[in-house]
Amino acid sequence: ISSFEQIAFLQRLYRNQLPFQVEHQRLVKDVMINEAGPNWILRAKTGWTGKIGWWVGWVEWPSGPVFFVLNMDTPNRLGDLAKRQSITRDVLHSLNALPTSP
Repeated sequence: ISSFEQIAFLQRLYRNQLPFQVEHQRLVKDVMINEAGPNWILRAKTGWTGKIGWWVGWVEWPSGPVFFVLNMDTPNRLGDLAKRQSITRDVLHSLNALPTSP
């Protein structure tokens, strides 16, 4: 699945437009909560094939969501996995899409 396809999937999930019951989509979104502040929620999911790692999701704001996808090679296997979130968080912070502290 490409990054563009992942974003399209996340957008459909965000809008409860997947071919599943709305309550099931809401449950998935609840499980995806990583962090939250008074006016924002970070929902995301990690994944790893053993060679490629990813972190995908969105930050919900009153003004609307900011979707993100990071796919990266993980040549150092488990040693590289934490980089998925740190790289993405750095980018989101630089875009003012994620506060520096909850």
